[in-house]
Amino acid sequence: FPFAGNTGFGAMAAHIPDDGYCLVVHGPHVGITKDGLIGKVERPGIALVDNCCGSAIAASNYLKGITDGGAKITTKLQSFSDFQQGAVQELILPFGKRLGEAENRMKELPYALYDSQDILVRDIINTGKGGIKKGLALLGGIQINTGPDTLDYFHPLRFEYYNEDGEMVEDLLALL
Repeated sequence: FPFAGNTGFGAMAAHIPDDGYCLVVHGPHVGITKDGLIGKVERPGIALVDNCCGSAIAASNYLKGITDGGAKITTKLQSFSDFQQGAVQELILPFGKRLGEAENRMKELPYALYDSQDILVRDIINTGKGGIKKGLALLGGIQINTGPDTLDYFHPLRFEYYNEDGEMVEDLLALL
């Protein structure tokens, strides 16, 4: 998620040369084991086949607790010491029905997270479009982490070019 927000985008854009371009890449990640198990990954030097992405799975479990009625009721919405995880949990809430109806929740989870992130990233770009110098390319997708003996992958879902006015002028996804 773009936790640096509008302020971070503005700070980043201030470092782009006057005649420069910017590439913004965003998206969640998901693990897939060599046996095809989604939401887990083998890591070098670690015997445990671990959750990947642990934050996403925790947020999904939080959401499942709400939709299934088993969540513990509390007045504490977010803990500042774990603010990002609290934000991920809140930002996934609109996708509860979609995840609940998914044939494979772990397969659908990174797509739901991507859609949530994509809304935020496009809003940040629109708000900060005055900082775009010559142009900006936006590449969004899902990073697929695999085991140590396999290459990782990136599944592109958006690739657009924005002009200096922040207007999307070309959809480049078909070119990938």
